[in-house]
This record gives sequence, structure tokens and C-alpha cells, in this order.
Amino acid sequence: MDEFLAACKKVFWYAMLFSMFINVLQLTFSIYMLQVYDRVLTSYNISTLVVITIAAVVALAALAFLEWVRSRLLIRAGVEFEKKLSFPVLDAELRQAAALQKPSEQGEIRDVQALRSFLGSNAVFAFFDIPWMPIYFLLIFVLHPAMGAVALAGGVMVLLFGVLTQRVAAPRLQEANEFNRRAALLLASATRNAPAIRAMGMIEAVSARWHELNARVIRLQTSASKRVGLLHSVSKSLRIGLQVTIYALGAYLAITHQSSAGIMIASSIIMGRALSPIDQAMASYKQSLEARAAYRRIRTTLAARQEKEKMALPAPQGEVSAENIRFVMGNTPILQDVSLHLRAGTALAVIGPSGSGKSTLCRLLLGLWPLTDGVIRLDGADVASWDLERLGAFLGYLPQDVDLFAGTVAENIARMGKADPEDVLRAARLAGAHDMILRLPAGYDTPIGDFGQGLSGGQRQRIGLARALYGDPRVIVLDEPNSNLDEEGETQLMQCLHRLRREGRTVILVAHKPSILAAVDEILVLRQGGSPLLYGPRSVVLQKLEELRRQARRSPAQPQAARKPLISVSMDKGGRHGTPQDAVTHGKAAGDA
Repeated sequence: MDEFLAACKKVFWYAMLFSMFINVLQLTFSIYMLQVYDRVLTSYNISTLVVITIAAVVALAALAFLEWVRSRLLIRAGVEFEKKLSFPVLDAELRQAAALQKPSEQGEIRDVQALRSFLGSNAVFAFFDIPWMPIYFLLIFVLHPAMGAVALAGGVMVLLFGVLTQRVAAPRLQEANEFNRRAALLLASATRNAPAIRAMGMIEAVSARWHELNARVIRLQTSASKRVGLLHSVSKSLRIGLQVTIYALGAYLAITHQSSAGIMIASSIIMGRALSPIDQAMASYKQSLEARAAYRRIRTTLAARQEKEKMALPAPQGEVSAENIRFVMGNTPILQDVSLHLRAGTALAVIGPSGSGKSTLCRLLLGLWPLTDGVIRLDGADVASWDLERLGAFLGYLPQDVDLFAGTVAENIARMGKADPEDVLRAARLAGAHDMILRLPAGYDTPIGDFGQGLSGGQRQRIGLARALYGDPRVIVLDEPNSNLDEEGETQLMQCLHRLRREGRTVILVAHKPSILAAVDEILVLRQGGSPLLYGPRSVVLQKLEELRRQARRSPAQPQAARKPLISVSMDKGGRHGTPQDAVTHGKAAGDA
């Protein structure tokens, strides 16, 4: 923000300089009327009238030109403001959302747009004109001290009403804006989840909640408007009263030969011009308050974003280790004392009951969330020391809920960057999604709606997997990659995992379906509460899980829930032993054992 203000300082100084000439030229009509009353009407000289009229026209033309130039300068400043700040603000907003920091409910990127619009509006002109008010009052004092005293007293009163208006309106309008943002967020969420809301009969409840928020907005805005309306009415009557007072005093001074009619008219016009910036500021007070709040939010966001530039590290090979990591959210421990070490090309399955911190571990390994304690290393370097934007090219991530972006299938696989057809095809084939994509209406050029609209859950998951494999990721984190896949999709996923291991890529996946365990080298079992129960080679861990299951069945002292089998072995259609059943389902019993 400071860099932007420093870069635009020259523009603002030019705007201030033009404002000085504009405010001087604003006196054209006052001086013209003074000359007409005191020279033309007393001398009946037509040539004098022609000369001062031509001079007035030239001055007004210059005034129009300078106002146009000032307007263009401020519009240009607004455009530059958005160009310079939109990327860092959006970057900071996305980082906050990914790092569990609470982003603005409205979004700071909208604040950037609001400030750009404010800089290009007439509301900002008042702030450039207010500094010239003393010059107008001084000029009225020069015309006549008594009229200057009346004008100054009136100006102080109008200014006090303006300050009072801001004090009365600001708190209520800020609160109204907060509830308005909440209502907008609720509406956006409801629109995004409309099918689920309708299916579960939630439309009336969601609508009621939105109307409750909107009603509070209306009440607060109405309350502020009532008070501001009263102050505006009094202020308007005061300004008209000042005009009457100036004319009355001017007429008295003219009758008593202490002044002239021209001075009376000129003083009234100058006083109106002096009070004009206050009127303009009061008329746009709401827009000004919103712009000030937006400026503060942007400044806070950018101040939190500032970080030292990190040294570029060589491309990682895929060795991942975690050393006694802990993660606490609020006062609730999510992960406790988890350690692991994966050589490049190792596949790890993370299993455990719901709420054991599996998805959290995925985000921590990717460097998205800050650790409470411990360290995560990639090729021996602390993940926190990597520049995550550069590191992202070497990471692949498939979250539980796959959200795709509005664009084509190819653009989504290419991570919304410039799509390399060969890399897109390679990633799609590796993910087993190539044939499925070819069956879409336009193949890789099929447009996708927001949040993947138009695709099934399985299709979104397979395209999301292809996106995770795009480029040359060395570490691939898959959070329940087979949750929406059919039998064919699971077969292709297994083939993909085997190929990734052969290519020396490190794979970390969260598993709920036991069939996928056949494709991994190691297993990490987490207890409820996020502490590790077992970690090691697949065969060893599965054997220990079976032993724990038998112990739980033999122990009569265990609760009924704990005596449920930890794992079970099923028979496939050919009569062979199947893979161990989901250890996640009975992970709590393992913890009790």
C-alpha cells in the first residue's frame, strides 16, 4: 500500500495543483457579478460589459478544461491502484483462506474495486477542494470584515454539522455493512448448495435467516438515514439562512454606503462556493465511509502478507519426513506427535476414524497450514522455508471435495494456466481419465460450469486427479481419491498408483476403502484425537492390526464397541482371501486396545 501511495504521489500533487487553479477560477462568476454591479450598471459602458464577459467565458472554458484533466488524473490513479494492488490483495486473500486465517466476508479484492471507483468519482473532489475554503473566507473578509465574520461563523456551524453527521451515521452504517456482507455470503452459499437445500426442505429456513439479516440491515440503515436526514434538513436550512443573512447585511451596508450591491452579490456567491465542498462531502458521506473501511481492510491484509523473499531451492526429489508434529486448532488438539519418513517413490496410506486428523495431516504436509510444533521436511529442507508458489509446481493435491473452475476440461487439468496439450494428455492418461474425457460432448474442450457443474462426482474426481498429476509433481497427496469412483475407476486408480511408484514419485493418500491398500508401501494408522497408533510397512501394520483385533475379541473386559473386529478378511468371488477391511471404521477400538 505504501509503495502504491509513493508511486501515485506525483498524480495526487498534480491533482492538488489543478485544484488550486480550479478553485481560483471558481471565483469567475463572483468577480463577474461584482464588476457588472459596480462598473457596468453605474457607468452604462457597453464595451466594459463585452470585455468582462469575454474574460469570464475564457476563464470558464479554462475551468472546464482543468476539471476534466483533474478527473482524468484521478481516474488514471484509480486504474493504477487496481493494477498494482489487485494481484497482491487476491494473493493474500487466497493465502489467508488456505492457511485457516479468516478472510474478509466480502473479499478484499472487491475493496480494491470499490476504492478504484471512489477515486474516479466526484466524491473525492471534495477532499481536494476543502483545503481552499479558508481562501474563500479570507476573500470575503477583504470585501468587508462584517460579511467575512458572518460567512466564517456560518462555515464553522456547517462544518460542525458535517462532523456530527459522520459521528451519528458511521457506527450504524458500518454495522449495517457488516450484516449486509453476511447476508450476501449466506445467499452465495445457498445458491451454490441449492440442490441440497431444496432436497432437504431447507429453503424456508435459509430464506428466514437471510430475511433476518436483511431486516437488521434495513433497520440500521433506516435509523442512520433518519438521524442524517434530520441533520441534513437543519444544515440545509442553516445554509439558506446564511444566504439570507449575507444579503440582509449586504443590503444594510449598501444602504448605509459602507459597501456596494456588487460586494453583497459577490460575497453571497463566494460563501456558497466555500460551503460547496462540505455539501459535497456530506452528500457522499456513505461512499466515503465505505472507501475508508475498504482502505483499512486492504492495508491490514497487505501488512499481514509481507514476508521476506525466500531463497530458491533446487527442485525436490520427493523425500518427505515429519518430526513429532503437532497441530492445535483453538484449544483442540487435531494431531499429536506424528512422525514419518518417506523415501522418494514411497506410497503411504493414512487410515483412521473420522476426526483423527487425516485431512489435516495432508494440508500440513503440503505446507498449507502452520504447525503448532515439530517440523515437516521436503528433501531435508523445512517446508516453511520453501516458496510455496514455486513449490506448487512440484506438488499434486486432490482434496476430498473436488471443486473445478469455470473453463474447459483441459484448462482445469492444466491448473488454469496455459495448457500444454502433451502434458494435459499425459496427466489424463496417467489418471485413467482419458477415455472418460473423450466421451464428453467436446472432449478436452468441454466447458465446465462453476464448481464443476455438469459433471458427476466421479468425473470431477478423475479430472481433479489428472490436475494433481499435471506437470512434474514429485509429491502427490490424495485425500480419499476413490470415494466417488466406480469399479472401473478404482482399477485405473490402482494402475496409476503403481505407475507413480515406478516413476519414483512419493504418494500420500487417505484411504477409507481397503482395496487401495494393496497399492501402498507403508501405512500410518491414526487414533481418534490425532495420535499415531501404528506406522510401518504395509504387511507389518496389517498383521499388528489383526493381532489387536483378536485381542479385542478375546478380552471380555472390553466394552461392546471395543469388541467389534478391528479388521475383517473377506472372500472375493474366486474364494481367495480379500484385502483387510476398513481399519478406519474400527480405529477407535484399536485405540482402546
